[in-house]
Amino acid sequence: MIFNIDNSERTEAYRVLSQFYAKPPDKDALTAIKQDFSLDFTDTIEKITEDFEALFAYPGGSLQPVESLFAPLLGIAYSDVNDFYASAGLIIADHVDMASDHLSLELLFMSYLIENNKTAVEQIFLEQHLMNWVPYYCDMIAKQAKTLFYREIANISKNFLTAEYEEYTD
Repeated sequence: MIFNIDNSERTEAYRVLSQFYAKPPDKDALTAIKQDFSLDFTDTIEKITEDFEALFAYPGGSLQPVESLFAPLLGIAYSDVNDFYASAGLIIADHVDMASDHLSLELLFMSYLIENNKTAVEQIFLEQHLMNWVPYYCDMIAKQAKTLFYREIANISKNFLTAEYEEYTD
């Protein structure tokens, strides 16, 4: 899949992807992503919700989408994403019930950086954080997901981030 999109579409892509790691999708989200990405899944909303809980839920999910859980497994020295958030003028509110290095927040952060033309921080964050663990993480989802939906989301996420990274390294 080739992603040739402008900044507003990139921003929206990061936001949409972030949703699928934060909570199980509702019917409207499923319909939209199926159409937008021409996906083939036929999984029911109930099966997708069960798969979300088994994979991503805290506590108990087998693949909680938190960078600090995966960086050590990959031999990567984890550095606190809060430093990146602060350098861009953001602070995660205390009432946010999610680790600051949760994939959903990291993807939302990328959308913020794109929207605010913080290209240098965007490139560094993509390289030092997302690309260090998300491709591997998506491979793990593809192996463990019981639904075609989450295997497709993992594939889209990995391909999108890889294409983003290649844009900067070309």
